[in-house]
Amino acid sequence: MLTRVGTVETNAPGKLQGNKIAEILGYLIDKRIIISMHIVGTSFERLTCVTQMSQNPQPFFVVDLPDNFKAEAQSSSELILRFNFNGPDRLEYIFTTKGGRINGRELHLPFPDHMERLQRRRNFRMETPLGTKMFLKLDKIHAVLGLINISLGGAYGTLLKPSENGRSSSLLEVGQRILNVGILFPADDENEEQIVIIKRTEVRRIEHDQDRKIYKYAFEFTDVAPDELKKLTQLIYRIQRQFLQRR
Repeated sequence: MLTRVGTVETNAPGKLQGNKIAEILGYLIDKRIIISMHIVGTSFERLTCVTQMSQNPQPFFVVDLPDNFKAEAQSSSELILRFNFNGPDRLEYIFTTKGGRINGRELHLPFPDHMERLQRRRNFRMETPLGTKMFLKLDKIHAVLGLINISLGGAYGTLLKPSENGRSSSLLEVGQRILNVGILFPADDENEEQIVIIKRTEVRRIEHDQDRKIYKYAFEFTDVAPDELKKLTQLIYRIQRQFLQRR
């Protein structure tokens, strides 16, 4: 019998076992929380959500099957999945499962032995809609990045303009601070195009894709005006709703 669990109470960070696991999974179901799933040993990582669970006779839970999962899973000798998400206390939770079976668009997985609740708070990343861009001004250079994902704390994307083909080094540097960054969220069937202004951001990580000869940049938002933060929050919630509607 598939069940749901209502409210959940959490204490200090650490290891969760037994009934606490069912409570947390119930929270994910009831609140339709988006979680990140990674196939250990591969680069495959997708967003999904827990839809159901059962504790009889053997505890298992069900997640929505991400696109291209089957092909990636077949390449692994032993299927090990790692999940992470923001819990009811806004702390980051991590757990791992082994095995499982595919049933249509569902993935049935055994309960984990335990979950880890970490000390740090985590801004959950959402994959951005196609056409989401970040605009930077660096001296006389106007740069445009295509964003791959975004959270309330930062963004990650690839430089579109100016082209970095032929560059021996990246346009930006780790630790570089940039003022008044604009993020454009494209219009869709229900919403108009919107722009969020980030007062101050900082380059935290640079990755060089040597095969494609491009650089990818991770930014931290270090200063956001309250009204712009509210707008960004609403836009991320909108992306989450659209993601769930597509599943």
